[in-house]
Amino acid sequence: MKNILKKIIVALVIFGCSEADDMPDPTDTTSSTNSELLKEVAIDLDGYKIAFGDTQKIYMMNPDGSNVEQLADAGPVSGYVSWGPNAEYVYYASAKGPAETAWEAWRVNIQTKEETKISNFGLDVRSLGVSPDNQTLAISVMTGNSNIGNNNDNLTQFSTNLYTVPMSVVESKIASGEQIVMSDLMAIQSSPNEDQFWYEELSWNHDYSNPILAYTKTWRYDEDDVSYTHAYTIKADGSNNTLISENKDQPIWSIDSNKLSFLDLSYYDFSNALIKQITISGINNEVSGGSLSPLGGEYMIFEIGDENRKGGIAKTTEASNIGLQLNTLVSIYEPRWSPVPVN
Repeated sequence: MKNILKKIIVALVIFGCSEADDMPDPTDTTSSTNSELLKEVAIDLDGYKIAFGDTQKIYMMNPDGSNVEQLADAGPVSGYVSWGPNAEYVYYASAKGPAETAWEAWRVNIQTKEETKISNFGLDVRSLGVSPDNQTLAISVMTGNSNIGNNNDNLTQFSTNLYTVPMSVVESKIASGEQIVMSDLMAIQSSPNEDQFWYEELSWNHDYSNPILAYTKTWRYDEDDVSYTHAYTIKADGSNNTLISENKDQPIWSIDSNKLSFLDLSYYDFSNALIKQITISGINNEVSGGSLSPLGGEYMIFEIGDENRKGGIAKTTEASNIGLQLNTLVSIYEPRWSPVPVN
């Protein structure tokens, strides 16, 4: 589905499979190896949660895939999941409402399950996230509404700009029963619509003293033959805009803020400014969208397959890592670690 994720799924080391299909298969690893990995991750990351969507609902689960808990019914279509810095809220975009409703910004309290609509743009929210100091909401907004008519069939007619808004404004609007509007936003990356640049796929680091936002800049989104995507970082005020890597997609900050992982399971290491590759073996489908775990990034959660995606987990050593598909009954899109343990 175009409005959930760009369908750029990169196959890594895939064994015993001549042609992948869309339905994830069980891993080829032994049950004893699987059991040990799940035991380790459950112990090592006790208290942490993983938030994700299935294109309609928002969930969270334990790192070993147990205790899948629905947080919100965000149908008919939703995505772009991110945690607030204190793990009190999960943020997401949703086209919840009558036909032709634009994607708007929402959040859900993970304890009370109270859902709150944050924006009222009438334009599609592409991604969003709150800075680690809880001072700034970053949000990418498309220049149109993909749910009107046949708009979703030709997304090259639109572009996406990157904005910020103080969380004090967001909270004030919520307290008064209102939503933020476009006039509340400050553009920190934007281009004329005809240039066809998309600034999106937002991810904040987790350094309270030095908030930095990662994002991608895509030219001619949805035209695979000519499109390209580069990854950048930027400050909340629009300063220090820095190209991190060309031809990299979906940047996700590690919880220790030392690495930036990408869609193809490579990552940029800020300690030496090098890009390194993580390989996953033992899974008979494409794997992508890896996110490094808290407490040093010893594990990686990732997606398996294209449509009807499932979640997978593996250790993240420099050698080939045996991956395990998590045994969940729901699809798993955009799995994201909580930045702190959840009480």
